[in-house]
Amino acid sequence: MELTVHDERPFRICQLTDLHLGPYPFGDEDLKTLRALRRLFTQKKFHLIMITGDIIWGKDNPTAKKSLAVFYDFLNSLKTTVAITYGNHDVEGTMKRSDMRSMEKELEFFADRHNSFLNSNRESYTLEINDRDTGELRHVVYVWDSGSYTHWPKIDEYAAIEPEQIQWFLELPYGRSKDNIDVGFMHIPIPEYRLGTKHIISGNFGEPVCAPNVNSGLFYALLRKRNVKALFAGHDHENNFASKVDDVELCYGNVSGFNCYGELPRGCVEISLYPDRVDRFVISFESMDEILRV
Repeated sequence: MELTVHDERPFRICQLTDLHLGPYPFGDEDLKTLRALRRLFTQKKFHLIMITGDIIWGKDNPTAKKSLAVFYDFLNSLKTTVAITYGNHDVEGTMKRSDMRSMEKELEFFADRHNSFLNSNRESYTLEINDRDTGELRHVVYVWDSGSYTHWPKIDEYAAIEPEQIQWFLELPYGRSKDNIDVGFMHIPIPEYRLGTKHIISGNFGEPVCAPNVNSGLFYALLRKRNVKALFAGHDHENNFASKVDDVELCYGNVSGFNCYGELPRGCVEISLYPDRVDRFVISFESMDEILRV
C-alpha cells in the first residue's frame, strides 16, 4: 500500500510493540489485548500501524504460526496499512525471521517497502510518504531489524545493529538533510538510549535500558545525516519515555500486550509527522480519554 499525506496535515503512525501473543486459541490476556486494539482503532484513525517486534511468544508458543495468522486476520479487519519489524522473542521457537516475513503476504494492507536489505536474516527497509497531490517525497521512515541476541555472549546479551545495516542507511539514494522530518523504528534500543535517561523529556523510566553493550555506531550515522529527528524502539516494557540526545529524540513505544511482564499501563504511541516537527502521544488502552503527551 502506498503511503500519502495531504496538504499540511500530519501523517499519523500508531506504534504497537511487545504484544507477546501466546498459543492459539488465545487465552484471556491475549483476548484482552485484541479487544483493546479493536477499541483503539474504532475510536482513532491512523495512516500506518508500525509494529516493532515481539508479536508472539516464540519459545512458549507451539502454535506460533497459527497465532500469527489469526492476528494478521485481525489486522486485515482494521483496514489500516501495516508495517512490521521483529523482536528477539518472535524467533525463539520454531519460526525463523524468514518464516515470519513469508507470512507477511497474508496482510491485505501491507505498506510498500523500499530499498529492502537483508543481512544476517534481518531486513532493513524504508517507507516513503509522498504528497498525494504533487508526488513529492515528504517523509522517509527507516526500519531496522535489530535482531535477537549477540554473537559474543561472554560480553553482551542483545544483538547490535550490524555495520552493514548502518552502511545501507548511509548509502540510501535520498539526499536527505537537516531540513527533512524523518523517523526510524526498531525493536531493541541502541546504546545511546542510556544517555537518553539523563535527558528525559517526559514519560516513564521504569527499568534499565536493555540495549547491547557493544556500540556499532548507528547513532553516529544519524548525527551525520541529521534528517532522522526521532528513533522509536520497544523491548523494555517498563519504559515509555521520550528523551533527546543532541538533535535526535530517542523514544520508546508503549508495551501493548497484556500477556507479558510489566506494571506500565498497556497502550500504544501515536506519532504525527508534520512538515516541521514530530509529535508523540502515549495512549493508554484502559483510559482512552486520557492521552499523555510526551
